[in-house]
Amino acid sequence: MTQRPTDAARASETPRPPSLPRQAWNLARSLAQFVADGCRTIGEDDYRRRLEICDGCYARRGDRCLKCGCRLSMKARARALRCPLDKWPPVASGVCQGVCDVR
Repeated sequence: MTQRPTDAARASETPRPPSLPRQAWNLARSLAQFVADGCRTIGEDDYRRRLEICDGCYARRGDRCLKCGCRLSMKARARALRCPLDKWPPVASGVCQGVCDVR
């Protein structure tokens, strides 16, 4: 069985964002998921929890995730969107801050 590298080991690899075509694809897919979910956002506590998880991640640079290329301040707000590294806890179905209430 092979071991997965730790965040500390990955941090030393200097991650790079995905290519521009991949970022465009990721954005289009995220927008489609957000619209399909009724443009629902999560509550302030869940939003802060997601960003706190990102704070300790090797792939975060400022407001950007270097794994998917997304702006974290926007991606973390959308109920339907997920961390590309599966670090965010699932959001309970039906729990949302509002419809198209992205700030």
